[in-house]
Amino acid sequence: MLRSVFGGVVLLGVTVHAMGPTINYDEKFDQEARQIIQKNLQGDLKQRLAGLRLLSLPFQEKVTRTADGKEVKKNEPVHRVERGSRVVYINRLINEAREKKENIVVKNPIPKGTEYVVGSAICDTGCTIGYSTDGGATFSPKEQAGAHYTDLEFYFKEVPPRKEMRMGFRAIVK
Repeated sequence: MLRSVFGGVVLLGVTVHAMGPTINYDEKFDQEARQIIQKNLQGDLKQRLAGLRLLSLPFQEKVTRTADGKEVKKNEPVHRVERGSRVVYINRLINEAREKKENIVVKNPIPKGTEYVVGSAICDTGCTIGYSTDGGATFSPKEQAGAHYTDLEFYFKEVPPRKEMRMGFRAIVK
């Protein structure tokens, strides 16, 4: 797994299917089997994630005025934030490999002490976004006004070789 500084995680869409009737093995076999399965899954994940890099960058949204009085929004590196400050979280997923990566999910918890700004999540083409209000246990493909989101997931069906995908969202410091 790749982890970003701010808790984002890159995962592959891996599923495990149960086939046939459940068999009762003794406890020792269960432990050994779990270790073998886990080792094989980790190896597969490492191989499938090879060449992917995730960078998470927070910026503070500042509003400045130009000489003629127009308001301009500017993202500046976060040094210190106060209540009511808007923070912009930008993730960069970079595929440094020579082959495309498929079924990539970037998990991004909303940082504690902030509240997600509804309608602010964006991502590059070919990406869909999932929204969670229950700590990431379930996700919905649609936002709802008034909901308090805890996590976002960015789903990429494909990340082309030698390409960078961007995604992000805004949050307000409570």
